[in-house]
Amino acid sequence: MSKARLFTDEHAELLLALLRLDTVSPLESDAPGRLPEAQRAYAAFAARRTGAEQALLEPAPPESLRREGVPLSVLRRAERTGEQAFLAAQPNLLLRIGGQRPREETILFNFHMDTVADGGQEIGFDGIRFYGRGSADMKGAGVALLAGIEAALAEAPELAEHCSVLVQSVSGEEGGAMGVYGTRELAELGHVGALNVFAEPSGGVWFDRSTTSMTARLEMFGEDATDDAPQAGHNATLLLGQVGGALLRGLSEPARELGGKVCLAGLHTGGMHNKVYGTGSLLLNVAYPSAHAGEKLRLLTERCARDALLRFADEWADVPEARRTARDASRLCRLSWEKSGLPVLDNRHPSWERLLAGLGWARNPDDRPERAFTCDAMWTMAKGCYTVVYGPGSLEGNGAHTARESMELAELERYAGQIKELLLAFARTARKKRQPERTGSA
Repeated sequence: MSKARLFTDEHAELLLALLRLDTVSPLESDAPGRLPEAQRAYAAFAARRTGAEQALLEPAPPESLRREGVPLSVLRRAERTGEQAFLAAQPNLLLRIGGQRPREETILFNFHMDTVADGGQEIGFDGIRFYGRGSADMKGAGVALLAGIEAALAEAPELAEHCSVLVQSVSGEEGGAMGVYGTRELAELGHVGALNVFAEPSGGVWFDRSTTSMTARLEMFGEDATDDAPQAGHNATLLLGQVGGALLRGLSEPARELGGKVCLAGLHTGGMHNKVYGTGSLLLNVAYPSAHAGEKLRLLTERCARDALLRFADEWADVPEARRTARDASRLCRLSWEKSGLPVLDNRHPSWERLLAGLGWARNPDDRPERAFTCDAMWTMAKGCYTVVYGPGSLEGNGAHTARESMELAELERYAGQIKELLLAFARTARKKRQPERTGSA
């Protein structure tokens, strides 16, 4: 007899329904998203299948946008949309199973349903693999979480008597928001557990150390020109493209040596063929594994940008079409930081590590720091807690943020089984901690 599936047809139907809801981050789209609708659908399904209580479904307060470390891109977008409207479109959902208990008897699962821009990607399921934006990052894992919780409760109905299970579906994970009005807000309200599991495509290992990214913006403020007289203007396309290449070359190796990584991101000047654009901007993402590494890379980025502008001035001074750009390069360009100085996830906990290892989970080895990636798990670090990043698939292998994003049913089934076993083990641990010590003579 074949083993009954944990990730059932009903879970597949929920996932497909969630994939069809446009939940693109408002930081990446001007269209109104349907994240509130997705949160309500998820909460209703969880209530029916697990008895989960909806402890919270509301956006962060406007004060969340005025705390230290909020990225400039978030502030600009909120100002353009209006703070209330911006936040109202992105509520945070908190579900609770087992009643409210002390932190040492609480386990937290965190995932997100906001996505990057979808690019018109087709949504579907062919019996083997789910397709669509969010299938891998992270709607698929969010539904698998419910399947695992449901299976654990079916096997041990008394589980809810021994521990509290929290499930967070947070806003502000994508679009560079870094969880400042999502995970950070819920953590500051005290919604954390002794063990916190962040569902992300982690490539078969769990991370208890992750990077955090900072974003530099290099802007150029020059004068346009017609294609018939390119020498009359400043060529932002030429300058920003070359400086971007120099930044990548100059930062790549130092970042790797410090356990970080560099991504040369968006470059924008214009789209017309018959014009020289004098203004534009270049974005550079720099991930770092510690505050010390972050500060070193920040200073190095600024120095590399200055040096690249000086080299550009020397290299292009004798080209008539670029002579004016070369002469004015340093004066016309300004580097600013969209975000920087945010904390990183870096925690260890021997007893929780033993529990996870006993379940067959593998910790990312210390000699492979380059495999770590950025997510908002760093906000849940607290004394006595242990936070890990672990989920089905991998960012690269499952095409997260690309037109080929997908997730195998088998991966979701496997993850549901791992969540089930983790919950059963956690409940046993919580029960043992509550039992009074036995005394008496032999």
